[in-house]
Amino acid sequence: MNIKAVFFDYDDTLIDANSARNHARRTVATRVAQNHGLNEALVLEAIKNVETRMEANGVFDRRIWFREMANSLGIVLNPGEINELVRIYWNSWSSESRVFSDVIPTLKALKRCGYVVGLITNTDGEPGLKRGRINRDGILNLFDVVIIAGDDTEQVKPSPQPFLEALKIINIKGNEAIYVGDKPGSDIPGAKAVGMCTVIIDRYGTLKPNLMNPRPDYVIKSLFELLRLLACHYG
Repeated sequence: MNIKAVFFDYDDTLIDANSARNHARRTVATRVAQNHGLNEALVLEAIKNVETRMEANGVFDRRIWFREMANSLGIVLNPGEINELVRIYWNSWSSESRVFSDVIPTLKALKRCGYVVGLITNTDGEPGLKRGRINRDGILNLFDVVIIAGDDTEQVKPSPQPFLEALKIINIKGNEAIYVGDKPGSDIPGAKAVGMCTVIIDRYGTLKPNLMNPRPDYVIKSLFELLRLLACHYG
């Protein structure tokens, strides 16, 4: 492989978004249940259902999510309440957001080995929000290129547009780049469409490679495996 650049997804690839997401959901569910006399478990389930539907449709604005949640629960949230829920959601998320232990050593090793290191990730629904979150997590300065799809581009993943924009910025061809993500459905199609080598990281061993559609070129369980794949030493 004549690889010149390595691009990454963000949530669940580089940070433990699962813990952050669950904490944010619970915080919002508790607030809504208390304010509207609802069962907290019922509210939490409504949040999860809306989240799944919205993400599948490429909608990431939590204000829209919470309006849909309210509709499904048969309650009315005024704009002030919705804005407050968005605020406590992201504050709760940030308090539990953790960078995986293999991330910083891997990013630094890739840069030492001469690779361009980039990030291609979807928006959080409001311009600047995702970039600010990455900065608070302390790793924004480790990337040479950052594309927030939906902020920096019109279309979000799995569209090829964010991937094409990243390639354009550093002036390389698709087959000279690798993309690493954790969700086959949103991370693989766009990267494959522009010719990138595709890697899925399955940190918890829950994915079945033979059922992935489309199938990535490689499946790894740790970013250190990526370094071995590229013969880039991190020690």
